[in-house]
Amino acid sequence: MVGRPQGTFVHSSRLLRATESVRTPKRPPRGKSNQDSEPTKGQLPKKNIKPTKLRIIGGSMRGRGVLYVGDRAIRPMKESLREAMFNIVGPAIKGRFAWDLFAGTGILAIESFSRGAAGAVAVERNRRFAQAIEKNAAAIGIGPEEVQVLCGDTFKVSPTRMSEVAEDAPDTPWVVFFCPPYAMWMEETEALFDLLNTTARFAPPSSLLVVEADKFFDITTLPLGPWDVRPKGNMTLAFLETDQLDADQLETDQLDADLADAEPGDQSSSAVESES
Repeated sequence: MVGRPQGTFVHSSRLLRATESVRTPKRPPRGKSNQDSEPTKGQLPKKNIKPTKLRIIGGSMRGRGVLYVGDRAIRPMKESLREAMFNIVGPAIKGRFAWDLFAGTGILAIESFSRGAAGAVAVERNRRFAQAIEKNAAAIGIGPEEVQVLCGDTFKVSPTRMSEVAEDAPDTPWVVFFCPPYAMWMEETEALFDLLNTTARFAPPSSLLVVEADKFFDITTLPLGPWDVRPKGNMTLAFLETDQLDADQLETDQLDADLADAEPGDQSSSAVESES
């Protein structure tokens, strides 16, 4: 257990490293925001940028590069923010199963595996981007049995695969990264909240949920909770350990409904929604 300054955390954590944290502020009425301005469409650059490589920051593959083609449809997490996030998660990633939802480049799945995750799934809607994740993983020696790529709508294919993984390895905790395009937090709020709830119900004990959003999204409206909120410049990271949730927050009678609503979709390992 990591020692922490008293009075700075929303709850006592057994997993997260002690860095700057704030108590989640009082939640405003649904539909209201604490922000003064509106986000631009998708928070994306106007033009594609030149292809570049995203550096793996830590673990056995530290320093290796993952190709980013520069397509404006993908918003890779900034390296400084990714490093801050993994510094907070710390050794909690080791031996756990990682989920990179709205994967985009798949860098979070690949970084997780480098840092000791037992395995990872990257879920990506765009077939071209999904194939790029597979190609990048293979280029640095990661096989499809180690980082699986699913091509399909994250909202539909994730619950089905999560139920399978939970059944196959019920004692292996997860670390689940929710890093969709920033605008999605405003435009598809309820769908994201439903996915958070579903993930929390499927996740084995001692799992960790990680959310990334920009300043335009009111982080206090996140479901479940209490979330450990870490402001990082114009971005916000939020962490939730599933062991902190009570039975009322994990209503298992909704699982069948969640699975009924989730269509299998294309879950080929040679193709997985585009977003991170």
